[in-house]
Amino acid sequence: MCRAAGKETLKSRYMQGNIKENLQGRIRYLDAGEKPETRALYETAFPEDSREFTDYYYQWKTKDNEIIVMEGACRGSTFHVMIHLNPYNICIYGKTVEIPYLVAVATAREQRRKGKMGAVMRHALSDMEREGIPFTFLLPADPAYYKGQGFEFFPCQQSFVIQKGSIAANTDCQIATAQDAAQMASFANRILERQYGVYIRRDAYYYRRALEELKAEHGNAVLLRNHGELCGILLYGLDGAEYGGTAEVKELLLEKKISQEETARFCQKILESQGIMAEPKFTVPRMMVRITSLLTLVPYLKSRKPVSLTVKVKDSIIEKNNGCFQIDIDEMRGSIERIAPTGAEHEMDITELTKELFADTAVYLNEWV
Repeated sequence: MCRAAGKETLKSRYMQGNIKENLQGRIRYLDAGEKPETRALYETAFPEDSREFTDYYYQWKTKDNEIIVMEGACRGSTFHVMIHLNPYNICIYGKTVEIPYLVAVATAREQRRKGKMGAVMRHALSDMEREGIPFTFLLPADPAYYKGQGFEFFPCQQSFVIQKGSIAANTDCQIATAQDAAQMASFANRILERQYGVYIRRDAYYYRRALEELKAEHGNAVLLRNHGELCGILLYGLDGAEYGGTAEVKELLLEKKISQEETARFCQKILESQGIMAEPKFTVPRMMVRITSLLTLVPYLKSRKPVSLTVKVKDSIIEKNNGCFQIDIDEMRGSIERIAPTGAEHEMDITELTKELFADTAVYLNEWV
């Protein structure tokens, strides 16, 4: 596995005193012992999250993530801004890279509209470029704000793919346990690999953690088996289901694709088998992507439709992404090299180029935190 960046590298930056001080405050990465101190800001910024879910998040997600903050100029001051960088193993056309998913992006109420979040985001993005991380991604609350930071929606993000088919009548269902995690990961990777160019590569730990997340949301993971063979995985959480609320379908991976109508009927049947009278809700998170190292990204990419660009790229945040490039991408590989300014036929900012480079890439990043 190719690791573009790891927690050891980020931690070493912290230990070496990678602290940026300005009139706005001090920007730095927290060490492990300081991470729980961000919970007060988290709870204020995300009051919709239950105590159970927040407990889960701080127990599981902060084990291996990085948290970058801006605090007051004096040591011991409160946190003004925070961004959590949660690491995921992203498979990009068969190559696995550890890439941070940006979550818990929050500013204390009294510190808003002062440019502080922008300063922290620019710091984090620049660090990712120096580490050779090809891109980062997030689920935006305000897409317009993130477009100003160079983020753009993946053009071909998918979740529940619709196609005619049927679920075999003799399919059995069972609630997953931690002992099933390795088998779930193997099944999911096989299904995702044949459908997507970019997806999160799963392992046993991924699903053990997912089971804990579902527990915090009063949900479950259901395994579908046909003659004993795993043929599907359904993950769902409940929101007031005991009072006739909804069941949010987090993920549905099937060996054989089915129609939208059949999907709804199937999920309803699973819920009723557990005594839950809740309406299934299918929410698809639309992720935005930000190219952090153009030179690192392009060699990972492939495209069924050949791409050839001689382009001048403008990036207002990451200096290394600026310049003139020859970019070629085909079914086998991508290549990029710097060229003389006179050779550039087009001019694009980083968001326009993002749409162009990912135009033919099916993406599955069905995460929330």
